[in-house]
Amino acid sequence: MKPQRIEEFHLVELSDTPNVAIYRRGFLPLSETFISDHIQGLNRYNPIIITENILNGYSINGHTPHLLHRAQAGKYEKVYNRLTGRYRHVGDVLSAPSTRLIHAHFLQDGANILSLAARRNIPLVVTAHGYDATVTAREHARRTEGLWYLMLKPFLLRYAHGIICVSQWIKQCLLDAGYPDHKLRVIPLGIDTSSLPPPPAAHGRRGALFVGRLVEKKGVNFLLDAWAKLPERVRSEPLTIIGDGPLMPALVAQAHRLGIQPHFLGARSRAEVFAAMARHRIFAMPSVRASNGDSEGLPIVLMEAQAMGMAVIAFDDGPMREAIKPGMTGLLARSRNSHDFADHLQTLLGAPDLCGDFGRAGRSHVTAKFDLRNRVAALEDYYDEILASTEARS
Repeated sequence: MKPQRIEEFHLVELSDTPNVAIYRRGFLPLSETFISDHIQGLNRYNPIIITENILNGYSINGHTPHLLHRAQAGKYEKVYNRLTGRYRHVGDVLSAPSTRLIHAHFLQDGANILSLAARRNIPLVVTAHGYDATVTAREHARRTEGLWYLMLKPFLLRYAHGIICVSQWIKQCLLDAGYPDHKLRVIPLGIDTSSLPPPPAAHGRRGALFVGRLVEKKGVNFLLDAWAKLPERVRSEPLTIIGDGPLMPALVAQAHRLGIQPHFLGARSRAEVFAAMARHRIFAMPSVRASNGDSEGLPIVLMEAQAMGMAVIAFDDGPMREAIKPGMTGLLARSRNSHDFADHLQTLLGAPDLCGDFGRAGRSHVTAKFDLRNRVAALEDYYDEILASTEARS
């Protein structure tokens, strides 16, 4: 069936279901599956998607994004809309009595939509994911969206009814940045564990896998250093790196200098990533905090790897102790210590039975702590709490 044109979008109100408007400035980067999971996982709230730019298709599970600006809107009209919160093109989409809440993903997007929420007197909830909560003010100031966020941060702190942190680590970063504790709530992201296939036995899997964007915080340079320290017989195992990014040329050159031959596969689809997880025994996650402050929030891919029965090796940095169970689902190395990382690689590459134990424990851990249905239920409970508190004050 041909997708409905954005201009022909009509809101269908559900009389017994409150609407939550979910805002992302660009809808939707392929890497942000956690937002599409959020939209599809809601049970007691009906999602309305609002955005400033359509990136990949028109709908998720039948929910069609609604553009905040006219298709012909110029730069100055968009700035005016954002400053005043008028957004005349939205019409009645957010005026319906059943639209009770706006939920923005990322702090910069919370600042973007702040004036609209305030003008329409709709409670605003924002999720802080990682980069947005951890980078320095100087790094924010390098980008237009970051400057906008810095300018409006005092108003965001005052108006936002709740800031969701995907991990305790992100909460601590926001506390350090001046956010009030009473507005912060830790609600981790989740994955649909029931949709994943049963993981194969560890004995039939080989080598180590990395999946992620090739940027400083992912620490792939430490992984390559660690791999080069392994005995030659162990280096015969495959090391596969899935992902692309600005550091690709430097990392390929580093591997060449070290005399190792990892398989750089570039970006791959989600299905290809899961297939690679089923082939590999170890998931390597050498993430660190970058020089600009950028840090992991709570990596979805780490949950997926454990759910796929992979033993995990990571640096003891940022939120990793919240994501895995050290000694039960994986091993932690001292941050930025490639010798430690190499020791853990050598241990697990030579111990398929231990990897099997870690893999089974990892799947159980993710199912118990990060199941999508439970995480969305906690999110909807928080929506209820926000609405109850705002209605009590009105």
